[in-house]
Amino acid sequence: MQKEEFRFSPRPNRAREVNWRPWGDEAFAEALVEDKPVFLAITGGWCRQCQLMDETSYSDPGVIALLNEKFVPVRVDPDRRPDVSERYHRGGYPTTAILTPSGRVITGGTYVPPEQLKQALEEVARVWREKREEFRRAEAKVREKAPEPPPAETLDLTPYTRTVAALKRAYDQVYTGFGREAKFPFPQLLELALHTAHAGGDAECLEIATKTLMTMAGAGMYDAEEGGFFRYCTTRDWTVPQYEKILGDNAALLFVYLRAFQITGELRFADVVHDVLSYLERHLLNPDGTWAGSQDADEEYYKLSYAERRRWKPPYVDRTVFTNQNAALARALALATWALDEDQWQRRAVKTAGVLWEKAYREERGMAHYFDAGGPALFGRLADQTAFGHACLALYSGTGDRAWLERSAKLAEFCLTELIAPDGAFYDGKPDPGAVGELAVPLKQVGGNGAAARWLLELAALSGENRYREAACGALKALAPVFEREGLAGASFALAVWEALEPWTCVTVVGKREDKRTGALHRRALATYVPAKTVRLVTVKDTAVLMAAGPEPRKEPYAVVSRGATTLSPACNPAELTRLLRPTLS
Repeated sequence: MQKEEFRFSPRPNRAREVNWRPWGDEAFAEALVEDKPVFLAITGGWCRQCQLMDETSYSDPGVIALLNEKFVPVRVDPDRRPDVSERYHRGGYPTTAILTPSGRVITGGTYVPPEQLKQALEEVARVWREKREEFRRAEAKVREKAPEPPPAETLDLTPYTRTVAALKRAYDQVYTGFGREAKFPFPQLLELALHTAHAGGDAECLEIATKTLMTMAGAGMYDAEEGGFFRYCTTRDWTVPQYEKILGDNAALLFVYLRAFQITGELRFADVVHDVLSYLERHLLNPDGTWAGSQDADEEYYKLSYAERRRWKPPYVDRTVFTNQNAALARALALATWALDEDQWQRRAVKTAGVLWEKAYREERGMAHYFDAGGPALFGRLADQTAFGHACLALYSGTGDRAWLERSAKLAEFCLTELIAPDGAFYDGKPDPGAVGELAVPLKQVGGNGAAARWLLELAALSGENRYREAACGALKALAPVFEREGLAGASFALAVWEALEPWTCVTVVGKREDKRTGALHRRALATYVPAKTVRLVTVKDTAVLMAAGPEPRKEPYAVVSRGATTLSPACNPAELTRLLRPTLS
């Protein structure tokens, strides 16, 4: 990788004069041979504070000289290398960390001004020169792995109830959202609140979710001129945003606003969805039907009116295609099809997922994390298999095309073969004991395992393969003793526990696809929100599915609803189906 391939601030800077290396064996081998510490900069091209560090600290002649002379400088894009970011992240972007030649952290922080950074570099260089043996002895102790608690013998609702209680405690009664400082959207936490409101009749959770969603859509975090959400706000009252727009954030929020619309029927949530979709199509849609990863922060641009913006050059769009973010958007687009009754979004979702499968999947390696003009890269991460596998299930439910179910199952088999730990949890990526530094130790993340479990539980319900359910429950049991370590970020784990313990609702719609009555039943099955629900569209020729669904009536089309081991009488029209799915509404 040449220095030109690194992304730097679009404003004047001298950061290119630092002799940056990409993360990898060569950089750390060089540090070992030359006996120098590694200077690690984790810096997102979309991040204004990262750009500011390019313009200030990395443009300071003294900093440039110190980095090039006494360190091996390594620069990492957190989007392209989430494995590095997850292990070395120091509380924000940019991350500034100094490592030993074997990849252990000596010290670190986030944004560091020029004079402070020069002092730190000089001090670390001196300490390394004088006390390197002490560092090596300390590293040996760090390698001694602390024992992990054994998996839970049984699974109960404790992770769910405790996370909901924590959600309520963290809610900001004055300004909405969670916490009392910078405000992040926490879409999974909002999904948990909506789920609890619907499944448990919890009015407090409904208020928390709906008030927060409307505050975000009407405050600084939302771009009222062009649409789309910024990444987060630096103030408690949601007024001052960090102006970057990330595809994954917008995909996750789209899903939550659609859920809110399904549950409440309030058109204001649908309006936000349409606005965000319009932004995505105008700014992030790639010619091949995939979606760009981000649009850079530009405070001056985003403070202009829409008419004024049209005369300015828009902020840079990173056209890299990230699998997990594109898959999350495809799943949200599938939901938009059903919730909004607008078929174009399913066509978009199918196109996106089709290109991802063609360009990012390799049978022996799973899904790649991203691809660009250079092809796919970073294969086999749990987050990418999970996101794409879950999106495939949404497309199977929406189209009836079994190819999507089969693709989801292939990725599940990859995870069960390559990513599963001895205790039943899933690693974040394929273990590689020879990897550099902290990457040699695979992570078992609570949130990632929760998301994977939710996917596998749905796959089990749709496919009838109980071993996927067993794998999901095994992962949840493995991490149940430590679920609270991720705090509110573990909302997906809490939802997975609920879905593992509650009986699933399975709707099988039977009929000819060209029959409008079949379409009406299918659409109602998809559009009606019921927690832990799957939908299958089949014909009378699919005898195996029909036998599993229960007895068939004399005429088609019809829909069979089952909850756990209980099969209800078939419904032959949308109103009957609604009564079966939502009996409290009849």
